[in-house]
Amino acid sequence: MQELNRRIQLSGGNKCFVRCPGCYNFFSGKDYITSDLINFLSELKEKVNISKVTMSGGEPLAREDMPYILHTLKTLGYTINLDTVGLSLIRDVTIGKNTIIKKISSKGIVQSIDVIGIPFDGSTDEIMNMFRRKLKVHEVLGILDELSFNNANIGINTVVHKNNIDDIINIYHQLKEYNNILKWQLFQYMPIGPGGYKNRHKYELSDEEFNSLEETLHSVNDTSMDIQLKSRLHRKNKYLLIDGEGVVWIPRQNEHNDWLTEDENNERILLGNINEENAVDKILSQVEKYDKVPAKQI
Repeated sequence: MQELNRRIQLSGGNKCFVRCPGCYNFFSGKDYITSDLINFLSELKEKVNISKVTMSGGEPLAREDMPYILHTLKTLGYTINLDTVGLSLIRDVTIGKNTIIKKISSKGIVQSIDVIGIPFDGSTDEIMNMFRRKLKVHEVLGILDELSFNNANIGINTVVHKNNIDDIINIYHQLKEYNNILKWQLFQYMPIGPGGYKNRHKYELSDEEFNSLEETLHSVNDTSMDIQLKSRLHRKNKYLLIDGEGVVWIPRQNEHNDWLTEDENNERILLGNINEENAVDKILSQVEKYDKVPAKQI
């Protein structure tokens, strides 16, 4: 069985409940067909040694058939991480002027996944909204209460940038009250994608600043929560992304074991679409080709 040395990051669609100026996602006006997605991921699992899919933004729970997708991927044998803002787990949510996403059963979602990831980027609304606009701290805490009640395995995702790095310890003190949080992932801001590259000067922080968090957090952590710091270098050339239209892509990045200026861009290498004939074979051959290309040729 072929090895795939990249993690599957799957967009849930082209709508989102919040606005993140540093978002890496490429949004479009089209959505992939559910059967195309299921067929692609079913064949992919038969051909490569891969066990996990992370369902992420755009907002997965804004798609009506997302419960079906999650359940089906689970029956295929995938471990499912669902990254969601989570607002529709506690109330109806309006997107734009007219689209209303109805409240969804958190119990049903929890039963179809392994871990649910919730964003938490600031201990106050002001700090939270510096990066993740239209999200309030009391709403995130309400989501965590709802998920804890349903015995969910919770993961917290924090994007660490220069505007919230001094607030990380305050976030920790809020999170430590929840026993169901299995892991807290802190991601160094990564200046890629449309929003991420455009707004990099507002958020980017040095490797030294980010790495300094490790000693600080581990010195105060008196819980069973697994705190994981994930630098931009840690994530470089590690993802195979599928956008909300079904386009499979990877960021255009060097193969150097360093983070270089040219790694910061809004360019992507398009590998194909899940709806194409023989899509799995074509895309796997493309991934293998790019993973072997010398750095200066990428």
